[in-house]
Amino acid sequence: MWRDPEDLKENSAWSTAAPEQEVDGLRPQTTVCFYADEHFPPRAVELLRSVGAAVQTAAEANLLGQPAHAHAAHALQRGLALFTCDRDFLDDGQFPLPHSPAIFVFQFGEGTPSDIRRAFRCLAPVLAAAPLHTARCKVDAGRDCWTERFHQADGVKTRTRRLWHGRLQQWVA
Repeated sequence: MWRDPEDLKENSAWSTAAPEQEVDGLRPQTTVCFYADEHFPPRAVELLRSVGAAVQTAAEANLLGQPAHAHAAHALQRGLALFTCDRDFLDDGQFPLPHSPAIFVFQFGEGTPSDIRRAFRCLAPVLAAAPLHTARCKVDAGRDCWTERFHQADGVKTRTRRLWHGRLQQWVA
């Protein structure tokens, strides 16, 4: 069932920062930089840049046509969060959490600006949880909810969250 995080006793292990109400959930002052691989749509890059996000694309990094591991290594070496639509990045066998950059795998549906904005709603709460240049996390973000997996000293933690009528909610089994 969906519950408000403040109703959960275990929420102390997680940040419950409320998402910003901007166009895609980013704070304009954010210092997080993103790397968009070749599977990430240009329309989504334009939307991120329109709110002041620093985004490097695979073309700008001269990594077009390179394997997924090259994109992950590039992002990790530079402290960038990797943005992609390639679901292979969710495979822990290929990209184990402790040895990967922060990875956001988006599902934009039809790819309309509205779909992209809805998927980007995961950004503010996840960015509030940990500094991404040191974080080891994977986020599987769709239009209606997202799943976050963080590698922490005591192991990997997973949670599923969504925005519902302007309120952040967490799935509780």
